[in-house]
Amino acid sequence: MAGLLRASEEGLKIVNLARRNPGWNKADELWCQAALTSKATLKRFWAKKPIRRETFIDICKAVGINNWEDIIERKDIQQTEPLLAAAIADLPVVCEKNTGFPLPENLPPVRNWVNRTKQLETLKTYILNSTITGLSIVGLPGTGKTTLASQIIRQLHTENTPFLAAAWQTLQTGTHQPPPFNRIINSLLFSLSNGEVTTSDIPDNDYYQKTEKLIKIIQKKPCLIVFDSVEILLKTGHPQTAGYFSQTSTEYAWLFKQLLETEHQSKILFTSQESLAELPPIVTREIVLNGLEEEAGVKLLQTFNLTATPEELTQLTQRYQGHPKALQLIAGLIRDDDEYHGNIAKFLQNRDWLLIQEIENFLDQIIHRLSEIELTCLSRISVYQTSEYPLNYTGIIAQMPEISRYELKENILRALKRRQLLYYYPKQESYRLPPLIQEKAYQILSQNPENLRTAHRCAYHYFLNLPLKPETEWQTIEDIKPLIHAHYHAYQAQNCQEAAQIISRIYEYLSSWGYEFDQNWTYLLTKTPQRIARDEQTQQMLCGTPPEL
Repeated sequence: MAGLLRASEEGLKIVNLARRNPGWNKADELWCQAALTSKATLKRFWAKKPIRRETFIDICKAVGINNWEDIIERKDIQQTEPLLAAAIADLPVVCEKNTGFPLPENLPPVRNWVNRTKQLETLKTYILNSTITGLSIVGLPGTGKTTLASQIIRQLHTENTPFLAAAWQTLQTGTHQPPPFNRIINSLLFSLSNGEVTTSDIPDNDYYQKTEKLIKIIQKKPCLIVFDSVEILLKTGHPQTAGYFSQTSTEYAWLFKQLLETEHQSKILFTSQESLAELPPIVTREIVLNGLEEEAGVKLLQTFNLTATPEELTQLTQRYQGHPKALQLIAGLIRDDDEYHGNIAKFLQNRDWLLIQEIENFLDQIIHRLSEIELTCLSRISVYQTSEYPLNYTGIIAQMPEISRYELKENILRALKRRQLLYYYPKQESYRLPPLIQEKAYQILSQNPENLRTAHRCAYHYFLNLPLKPETEWQTIEDIKPLIHAHYHAYQAQNCQEAAQIISRIYEYLSSWGYEFDQNWTYLLTKTPQRIARDEQTQQMLCGTPPEL
């Protein structure tokens, strides 16, 4: 069906129900962004006036309606062309653009789209104004990699670009095994050739010939190809091979190599939870997707119509560092659970942890990909309060004395970085774990009390041996922060005598600087770790009442 479409009365009733899931009003800005359209066009849609077919479909898919045919006015099916001529004059100039390529039929919908302007512009620049052939969007599960890729395809679809065709192939399956290569390559050949190329004359196991046919297609016309969830093709369980394709994915590895290294004007996009180590670096670039910026995270929470002050929305966003999926899961819990009745303040009260079962479910998928030594390192360094004191390489070495520095640096830490579980910040020259990963790793470490005490003991010795200014030059708490952290870790390791000795050394300075102590004085200043409150009574019982200073 070409031309224009308009909604029926019954169709609008369906859409009206569907829009309540994301909490959008009938002309919501977020809906416009998700459908790549204007408020004026959205109002025409609700007024049952004809709009462009592609825009009509995008409006429906943005609220989760894939069967958009159920929404249209049925009697219009046979009279699209007259409607087109009648409606052109009413359409805004911005809508009068010729699209260079049709959208793939299996393109994922964009729901709850929030501002990723910087990432979109970076993608767009690489796609349109560079010699880069391949782009990989990587990040933890739930950071919006698939959504971002879908959005850039939709945006380029509405603009004047050189691309004549687009294809979307998701590699994620319900069995957690990659789909058969023949299914993917056959689908690409069929869709990018508009059904002109078939594989009936090629043996199923001849992936060389099928790849050669695909290369010829993308050389003849510029195409956009997206491979979604590529991490399913990668090796697991070994730090040395993190980011490398598994032995059962050799056909995919060959296809990607040919697509990227052969000369053509097409662009190849990948989304993956892990960095793709085997992509040729000269013609590929990686975009790491972290949490949303504060303003965007607040907007996402606002779509759930929760009861909250601006400060509470900001606080919740900051606690989860803008992780989109975590924020949506938490917002859904607050909205639907009788204990909270949509009130963020009630949720935040007396809650000193981040994880809920739904978040742990997708974190478990990451943990299962790790080797034992990677998980050991990750859990041990989770004891550090990296938001309070920078974690450098020496601090990690202190936790892994049984591993050579070469093995630690070149294999274990490199693997954790490729898996997006450990970030390095060049300006601070320090490492940091994402908050959700840190809490999950600490939870795993806590399952073995002796391992937990050992990790804290290693951290205690690390901070105790950090160089300090001469005591005569101590002016602020920053001058003695390593001792504060050494005290905290000694206490967590149940080394109460060492913890008391540190306090004896710095007590007078802290008092003179105006710091107050609570009844359990060993927890001064270090209340930021969310696990402290849970440990307090246990530590008092283990260590007893500290001696008077």
